[in-house]
Amino acid sequence: MQQRSPSPYQQLADLEERLNRANEYIQRLKQENSKLQRKADWFDPGNQSPGNQSQSRIKTGDFSLLRLEKATPRRRRRSSRYRDLESSNYLRKRRSRPGWKKLYQLRLAGLILAALTILWIIVSAISSVVQFFNRSEITFAGQNTELLKQLPTTPLLPPDIPPGTRAIALPTPTNSSLQETELVYNVTTPPNLKPSQQLQAVVDEMVQLIQSRRLSTEPLSIALINVKTGEIAGYQQKSLFYPASVVKMFWMVNVLDQMQRGILPNEPVYGADLNRMIQQSSNDAASRLVDALTSTDSGYNLRGEKYVNWASKRRKISEFFGKAGYEGIAIHQKTYPINYLRHETPEGRDMQMWNDPQELRNQISSEHAARLMYEIVTGKAVSSEASAKMVHFLARDLRLSAWRENTARFAGFNPVRGFLGQGLPSEVDFASKAGWTETGRHEVAFVRSREENGPIYVLAILGADEGYSKDWQLFPMLSQVVFDRMSGKNPEQQ
Repeated sequence: MQQRSPSPYQQLADLEERLNRANEYIQRLKQENSKLQRKADWFDPGNQSPGNQSQSRIKTGDFSLLRLEKATPRRRRRSSRYRDLESSNYLRKRRSRPGWKKLYQLRLAGLILAALTILWIIVSAISSVVQFFNRSEITFAGQNTELLKQLPTTPLLPPDIPPGTRAIALPTPTNSSLQETELVYNVTTPPNLKPSQQLQAVVDEMVQLIQSRRLSTEPLSIALINVKTGEIAGYQQKSLFYPASVVKMFWMVNVLDQMQRGILPNEPVYGADLNRMIQQSSNDAASRLVDALTSTDSGYNLRGEKYVNWASKRRKISEFFGKAGYEGIAIHQKTYPINYLRHETPEGRDMQMWNDPQELRNQISSEHAARLMYEIVTGKAVSSEASAKMVHFLARDLRLSAWRENTARFAGFNPVRGFLGQGLPSEVDFASKAGWTETGRHEVAFVRSREENGPIYVLAILGADEGYSKDWQLFPMLSQVVFDRMSGKNPEQQ
């Protein structure tokens, strides 16, 4: 049940009762106060005796009628104003001590010395880093200066084509026992080339030009090296594609290596086939040189261990470069047709290798081709003397009178028309190895302007598609773009 509130009369009675109790309490307080007053009046300061001078005098004002104990206040955090005041007081007290100035000066000197030491360490570290990079640039520039001195002399002219020969085989190696050993290309590590954004912009422009002609860039590999600065750029430059006759430049290096080792005789027959293999891209000459390099020959099918031994010898050409950092390279399959064998396509044991699922067909990257050309023109491949011979074999004459009509010199394959040389001025030194089939167009070239500050570079392009094979204007256009950009010409100026 809900409790009823008291009536007004009842509330009035309660208030009167409380008032009476309060009056009684006040009366008691008054009585206590009067008692305390009487006690205070009892003390008289004049009644103090001389002996009691030390006794404290008590005055009336010293007593409180009601003394209440105060609660201890909660400790509060002092503001920063009081802390600053305390610190200033602390410093004022410390400064009043003797020798404070000397101690202050010593500590200040120590702080200054520590700051100077840290600053010296930072400056020394920065200067060391700067000097390291400057030293690297100076060393690199010095290496390039020496490297440019090793380039082939200008003008670079191709050799004369030797007369024809009916030879169907080359003389056997003079020291075939050395041929069984593990032979490795002498330049075992790739050149120390720096990536370049400026050079990459040139490659990107080439790719855009290719795309504008509605050609696929998936089967495309490009590598561009600035020989003067030691910089490199590329597009899918590590991708491996079938190189067609570009592979013959690698075979030429292997032949010169075995000649220098004393395995192959350095006689005119080998030189003539080298000339034809590079200048005319002769498959007959290339076939004979591959047989001489590997102590093998083409013929009927082989079975069992005989085929295994034959294939192992052929693979030594690929291993020669593979063990020197040419990763994924395969160059041990011959190129066709071969007229003296009457083979339009691989036959016999060559077809066995072609169809063997464990064998690789010829494949290189544009980086492989550009690296080898770079090492040849800078005198690193095999030796400086051998490199000079190889540059001579690779040289091309870009004068119109030399290549435009006289295709008989090239035995049906013109390495200038429709390739990089066609897009260049005739007053440049040019060395190249081109390859062409119905399924692709490929080339690696060395280009050097004869002007004092002209460009010097190596360009390799592999276009492994039928569209590249049929486009006879693409490579000259790409070559012209690269030469203009390397010469400092902008698209607007062009």
